[in-house]
Amino acid sequence: MIAIVVGGLLFSSVLAAGGGSTASSGLSPEDATLSASPSSSDAAQSPISSATPAALTVGSGQTSRYAGYVPAPLLTGYVWPLTNGRVTLPFGPTSWGELIVNGQLFHDGVDMATTCGDKVHAAHDGVVLAASRHYDDYMGWVGDVTPYLDLLTRKGWWNSLPIVIVIDDGDGYWSIYAHESAVTVKPGQQVTAGQVIGYEGATGNASGCHVHFGLFSPRETDEFQLEPSIAKRLLLPAYEIARINPLLVLPFRCDVEEMRALRPAEAAACPVLPSPIPAAKPEPTTKPTVLPTSSPTAPPSGTATATPPS
Repeated sequence: MIAIVVGGLLFSSVLAAGGGSTASSGLSPEDATLSASPSSSDAAQSPISSATPAALTVGSGQTSRYAGYVPAPLLTGYVWPLTNGRVTLPFGPTSWGELIVNGQLFHDGVDMATTCGDKVHAAHDGVVLAASRHYDDYMGWVGDVTPYLDLLTRKGWWNSLPIVIVIDDGDGYWSIYAHESAVTVKPGQQVTAGQVIGYEGATGNASGCHVHFGLFSPRETDEFQLEPSIAKRLLLPAYEIARINPLLVLPFRCDVEEMRALRPAEAAACPVLPSPIPAAKPEPTTKPTVLPTSSPTAPPSGTATATPPS
């Protein structure tokens, strides 16, 4: 998945982005058994803090203003969604991104993988907001998503979307888990850190089983921009609320290279890793024909029934 730059909308404005549209979005019988998204009024009951904004530098290098509860480096109580998951695509600039930050394509979360069907755990205590293919009311879109939802219904694309879980972590941040094969929770359910909430899969635009893990505050005032051609083609809002780098808050692991670079004080205690042996003939650096990950809102490429109009 990818990171987007989003501007300062109030909490109520973000929830209103999809206002009432899920009720008429045409859930398939399969999707209805997974669960339906709660209404905006339900989400509005989530605990809100009046903490003052704090300035901090997030993993992408930009300074971000948080009008939420706790600066990201001070967040506690998080665990890894996948036990010993390997990072397959980190948070930050990448040619595989669908969002734009500081003029660069950007990935707005951390992709991690183990094996298909592995247990996905809640990263923090919280309340489930969405657990199905109907999740866009809780993705932090800045603007009205009704045209996009109507497009999905007209084209019959709903079953091409990933299964996504969104949880209000109770600390001012919402966590996102995308591409599950199935879920074990439903909206309104209280969960605890480490509890199984679903199973690792490849639903949506994914070349293999993995979890895209994202983290954002509904009161963030910065934005990530959706790549304009995607926004135009899928009738999506141009911006989403900016995400933070999840590797800032997950338990530190010496084996995760991106964490060692991001958190050097903790990395100082790690054992020295052996230098890699250079290959005699470096392999050509060509992109795979299928992107390893994508925004959970975009229908998968290569699927005839889900390919956006050109």
